[in-house]
Amino acid sequence: MSASFDQKNIRDRLAVRSMEQRELSFSDLIRLYCLDKKPNHSRDCRLKKWHHAYGDLCAWDVTPEQCNALLDLLQEDRYANATINREQTDIQAIFNWAIRYRRRTGCPKGFINPLADRPKLPEDLRVVQLSDAKIDQLLLEARASHYPRMYGLVLLALTSGARKNEIRRMRWSNTYLEEGTAEIGIDGKSGSYRTIMLSPQVVTELRNYKQHDPDALVFPRRWEPFAPFDERVAWKKITTAIGRPDLHFHDLRHLATARLLRSGASLHVTSRVLGHKDARMVSRRYGSLEKQDLLNAVVTASEGL
Repeated sequence: MSASFDQKNIRDRLAVRSMEQRELSFSDLIRLYCLDKKPNHSRDCRLKKWHHAYGDLCAWDVTPEQCNALLDLLQEDRYANATINREQTDIQAIFNWAIRYRRRTGCPKGFINPLADRPKLPEDLRVVQLSDAKIDQLLLEARASHYPRMYGLVLLALTSGARKNEIRRMRWSNTYLEEGTAEIGIDGKSGSYRTIMLSPQVVTELRNYKQHDPDALVFPRRWEPFAPFDERVAWKKITTAIGRPDLHFHDLRHLATARLLRSGASLHVTSRVLGHKDARMVSRRYGSLEKQDLLNAVVTASEGL
C-alpha cells in the first residue's frame, strides 16, 4: 500500500470531508436538490427568496423560527394560502431529501426538518360555474377574436383541461392529429411525462391551421411562429363581452374537469386526463359532483322497487 494511503491519512481526509459536508450552506443544499430533481422553473423561482434570506447559513443551522418567519412575511404581504403552502412544501421536501440521502448531503444524525411541525394553511377552493349557454357564447366570441386561433385555444382548454403553459409547449412536431394527442414532455407540477388528449372537434379545428415548420408552435403569436401566444388582451375582451370579466383562463381547466365528471368519467380517468398523479386532488375539489352521480345511479337502480 502506498504511504499516502495509510490509515491515519484516510481518517484525516474523511474527517475533513465530513466537516465540509456539515458546513454545507443552505444555498448549496437547494442547488444539490434541484440538480437531483427534474427541471421545474416555477419551483426554482420560488426558491430564490430562500437563497436570498438564508442561503449563506449552514443548511443544518436553519431553524424552524427562521422558516416560519419567512412564510409569515409572505402571509403579511397577502400571498395566497396556496402559494405559501407550495413554498412550505418546497422547503420541507428539500430537508426531507437531505435527511434521506444523509451520506450525500452530510446531514448530521438527529437533524429534524425545521418545518416538520408546521401545519398547512387552509386553501379556499375556487368554484367556477358557467352555464351551457354562456359556454356557447364564450366559444362564439372566441371565433370573432382578433387572435385567429383563439377559438381553437379556448376549445382545447375547455375539452382537454390542459394548463396554459402546457398548451404553450405544443408544437407541430409533438402534436399528432391522427392519434388525437399532443406529447408536451415533462410536466412541471407532477414531474411525469404529459400527454394532452385532443377531442375530434379540436383536431378538426387544428387541421385548418397552417403548419409552416415542424418546430413552430401550434398557438404562436401572430406573425411569430416560434413565440408563444399571449391571450390576455383577447381573453379580457371575450369575458367582458359575455358578462363574465371575473373568469380566468385557468377556469377553463376547472370547467373541463366538471364536464368530464358529469359525462360519467371516474375520478381516476379524470385525474389522468388532467395530469394529476393522485386522484385525491380531483376528489377534494370536485368530489361533490361524483357524489351526485353516485346518488343518481342509486336512484335510477331503485326505480320500480
